[in-house]
Amino acid sequence: MNGSHPPDDTAIALESSELANRLQRGDLPVVNTQDPLAPGDQCHFATPVRFGRRRCDQYGHVLLTSTWLKFRGTLDLSVTWSEIADVQRAAREMVVALQDSRRLLRFSCHSEAEAARGVVIAQHLAQNARMHTADLSAGTFQQATL
Repeated sequence: MNGSHPPDDTAIALESSELANRLQRGDLPVVNTQDPLAPGDQCHFATPVRFGRRRCDQYGHVLLTSTWLKFRGTLDLSVTWSEIADVQRAAREMVVALQDSRRLLRFSCHSEAEAARGVVIAQHLAQNARMHTADLSAGTFQQATL
């Protein structure tokens, strides 16, 4: 791709698929960020976004770390991956559904390709958190029955 044309849906789907395959092999990108992170936490995606769907939307950055989805702007928001039910893409938006809630968090990126990268990484991190939570629950249940 020469950079003069935005990527089409096929190119975005191919890039997303390649990224998902790398993530399954354990090749999670690490991004340096100015935001302080908890010890052991790493940032895997950071991008400027608009948060919300109204004229009074917040502008800032979304960070996808090992343990959190964070929005940093005039309003800060942090959600653990275990609180996230689903992450989908709608054009340039990353749409995050929370567990036990009808609330959706919408982060509008500068491009569809950027949103697609963020969604693939967020889905991977949320799935890992669900598997880890299920493993902990199974271990606790097993210990309780012994």
